[in-house]
Order: sequence, then C-alpha cells, then structure tokens
Amino acid sequence: MVPIPNHNIYEKIGIAGLGAIGSAVARALTSEKGIGNMRLECISDPYAKNHFGVDKVSFEELTERSDLIIECLPAATVPELTKVVFAAGKDILFISAAALLNYPHILKELGVSKSHAYLPSGALCGLDGVLGMKEMGITSSKIASTKPPKGLKGAPYVVQNDLDLDAFTDKTLIFEGNAYDAAKGFPANVNVAASLSLAGIPADKTRVEVWVDPKATGNTHEITVKSDYSTLVSRIENLPDPANPKSSALAAQSIVATLRNMTSKLGIY
Repeated sequence: MVPIPNHNIYEKIGIAGLGAIGSAVARALTSEKGIGNMRLECISDPYAKNHFGVDKVSFEELTERSDLIIECLPAATVPELTKVVFAAGKDILFISAAALLNYPHILKELGVSKSHAYLPSGALCGLDGVLGMKEMGITSSKIASTKPPKGLKGAPYVVQNDLDLDAFTDKTLIFEGNAYDAAKGFPANVNVAASLSLAGIPADKTRVEVWVDPKATGNTHEITVKSDYSTLVSRIENLPDPANPKSSALAAQSIVATLRNMTSKLGIY
C-alpha cells in the first residue's frame, strides 16, 4: 500500500462496480463498525441489485459527489471511469491493476491531472518489501500464479489458444511471458502480476507464469524478487471469492485495509 498525504480529506466514498469486490467494500463502509469517518456516498453500476442504501448514479455524478472513487470494474471499463475522474481532479483507488498495463494512457493522463491514484496490494503479499528493494535496484522479478480451471475460464489467452482447461489432470504451465502479455491474456486473473510490475521493475521485465491445477482449491501466488542486496520470496494461498472464482477474497479486504490505514493515527505500509 502507498502512503496517504492527508488522512482526513476523504469522507464521501463512491464505488464504481458492485461485483464481488465492490460489494465487500460497500458492506465494510456501511457496517456498524464502519471505516473511520468515511461513509458510502453513492455507487455506480447499472446491474447492481443491492444499492446499500445509497443512490445509484452515473460515473459523472459519482465523481462529482465523492471525495474518493473506488474502482471495482471490469478492466475494459476502467478508461471510461478514469476519463471522468481525472477531468474533475478527483482521487481514485484502483483494484484493476491489469487495466493500467492494458491501457497505458491511463497513467499518462493521471500524470498531467490533479488527481492522485492508490493501488492496494490486492491478493498479493510482500509489495512493501518490493518497494524497498526498488530503491536499491531490482535485478529480476517473477510471479507464478496457480488457479483451478474454473478460475481461468473465459480468459482471452485460454479462448484464443482453444485450451480445454477441464482436460488437464495435473498442474500444468499454460502461459509464460512478461506482465504486459499476461495482462492482455488474463485481464481478470493477473492483477497481481500488474501490481508487482508497478511496484517493482517495468512490466516488460517482470516475468509471469500462469499454471492451471485441477487439484487446487484456491489461488496461489509466488513471487521472487532479487536485488544486489536482498532476495524476497513470498507465497500466498487464497480461497477464491465465492461470488467470483476469478478473484481472491483477499483482494476486496486489501481495499478495506487501505481505507482503514487512511483513517488511522498509525499508518502501516
């Protein structure tokens, strides 16, 4: 997670996308415990069945009414949102890291806007160490992600290569390349790889492996990052989100944790 410049500037929170991740964040904001002084102001999702007691609005109205916009959208929809957010100079928290690689103009437009953007750790662990190692100079960075077949179905790379995921009987490597190619081939599956590249070395130098394992019950991510002074090895096993097998339940909670950090007297990064 990244440092937040002013912990008290975000009160009205708008969520774009009320799928599994967005709904989990909305529940945290509207729960009895809440998140500091933050409140859910409105949501934007034409298909949302649960409004969580707030208005369902357009991206434009969401941006106008919110201090901070939380993006929980399909990657292909992210540019439509950022165009509105950056034009208004509002701040945004991304969960679709792969969209930042697939649509590089987003980061260029962010750079010339008055907006700030935040990227939580998602389903990964160890990004704080990667950020520290980046200051020393990273020599290599690799992530290997393993998922059960249902977590990879429908991915463009799987469809284009006509892979029958149900035909695999053992753990099998189905993709090996850099983070750019991984984001294009698995936009709903490799936000972790995109996050690693954004925290560490460029996407074209960040190596990615995608494995399918019919015996896996969850999603596993292993990263190995090296510098001249340190070697970081991290492994995390996550159960899939019951509402979305392509994502880990931890991804939504990383957003909640980031919001709590913003409102805490003691920020841990």
